[in-house]
Amino acid sequence: MLKELYHGKINRSERSVQANPNQEWLKLSAEFEKTLSLEQLEMYRDLSDMQSEKTSDDEEMLYIQGFKDGALMMLEILSE
Repeated sequence: MLKELYHGKINRSERSVQANPNQEWLKLSAEFEKTLSLEQLEMYRDLSDMQSEKTSDDEEMLYIQGFKDGALMMLEILSE
């Protein structure tokens, strides 16, 4: 595993997801919400909630995988 990591064959950061929206996103979202009907606004907020939940699930999976990768590296180091 260490050789693969060294040679760039393992790159977990490619799958990382930004955790927090930035200020520009918040501003654009607020402006966009003003243009929506009540039904559209509810749908937009539901979609935003679903996306946030998916992002949270993805981050949890990556966090767990990072620990597993670290454990595999330690096993490899200790076995040499």
